[in-house]
Amino acid sequence: MKPPELTALDFLTRLGVAAVLGIAIGFERQWRQRAAGLHTSSLVAVGAALFALLDGIINAGDATRIVAGVVTGVGFIAGGVILRSGLNVTGLNTAATIWATAAVGALAGFGLWPQATAGAAAIIVLNLFLSPIADAINTRARQRQDGEVVYKVTVLCEAQSQAAVSAAILKAISGSSLSLQSLTRHYAEGKYIEVNADIFSPNHQDAKVEELATALLALTGVVRADWQSTSP
Repeated sequence: MKPPELTALDFLTRLGVAAVLGIAIGFERQWRQRAAGLHTSSLVAVGAALFALLDGIINAGDATRIVAGVVTGVGFIAGGVILRSGLNVTGLNTAATIWATAAVGALAGFGLWPQATAGAAAIIVLNLFLSPIADAINTRARQRQDGEVVYKVTVLCEAQSQAAVSAAILKAISGSSLSLQSLTRHYAEGKYIEVNADIFSPNHQDAKVEELATALLALTGVVRADWQSTSP
């Protein structure tokens, strides 16, 4: 059965729906000052709709191939907004929004207006509600990571004092938020033993570690006690 001929009114209506939905998606992006705003989103939606409408104009009856071509083309556009700087990757959300907007435009081009509207609404809702949640999670994670620190305590002492040094370190961290990651001993200068302790802390506690170093230096047989902090 031959599909009904696409009239000028149908063409303009479908194209108009695609444009309106693209603008709606782009408005949310533009309002929040994100990439792929009004201009980009509306053009992507209209472009995808035009390719979908092409099937109705030429009666090719091969909508699947047209959609595949749209997906491939939009993939190149979306890939252009993904940037990598060292270990950080930005633009993924923008690329996903462009890709999803093309799907909305294609649905509108095929005359599937309820589905296109539902898709646009889903994109807007997800960007509105998930982005702030994701930002809050990332901020909390960064704050937690920035607060974590590993203190490296180094003590140079006589051989008979190493047991007292180890006991003092364990006593200092007992019952606190500090946790011992490693405790090693080896021969150092001449007859001395070097005791190294790696102590993890969920936040900066420089004063407490300095107090520990001072107490260690006061022990009999200890000639040096110092510390430094590093990120885990």
